[in-house]
Amino acid sequence: MKNMKQQLLQGTPLPLDDSYQLSLISKADIDDLVAMLQDEEVTEFLWFAPAPEQFLRDYFNPMAEHNEKAITEQSEPMTTLIIRDAQTGAFAGMAAILPMGMIPGVYEVGYQLPRQSWGKGLATRVSRLLLRYGFEELGAHKIVADCYASNKGSERVMQKIGMTKEGHQTNFYPYKGGLDDRVHYGINA
Repeated sequence: MKNMKQQLLQGTPLPLDDSYQLSLISKADIDDLVAMLQDEEVTEFLWFAPAPEQFLRDYFNPMAEHNEKAITEQSEPMTTLIIRDAQTGAFAGMAAILPMGMIPGVYEVGYQLPRQSWGKGLATRVSRLLLRYGFEELGAHKIVADCYASNKGSERVMQKIGMTKEGHQTNFYPYKGGLDDRVHYGINA
């Protein structure tokens, strides 16, 4: 996987594997994202969702506009990726690797998948690809991720991709009428 950014800037899907492909978020993807983030099972461990539909559209639309401009101008995209079934084009989720604040060389990975994509190893595969991209193309020296402590599926993904638990904050996220802890994972170049 060399020059992933250049492949994405061509505006055509990039194969993740034989089953799935990736592309930069575009306006055509927003309906699928909104639908996914209205599902209470999907958003159980997301502090920002469910949210009003317009809030989600207002959040994703600038990302899509930025990437459409990046494709036209061959400039730096926001690496928020849409995952689709390679055969049918059906929406299978989203994943991202984004700069962590203003700290050069530190990136954060994350993903959200609709229920039909759960249990297939997709989060692990796309996260591994994003780690390679971060270290090989973005020049990252550290990549981090976090999740609710109760979200054992996401914690297992972080472990499978080689991340190490680096922290634990208690009573961090509102969860089911109470509070849940936050776990931090990271990996160095």
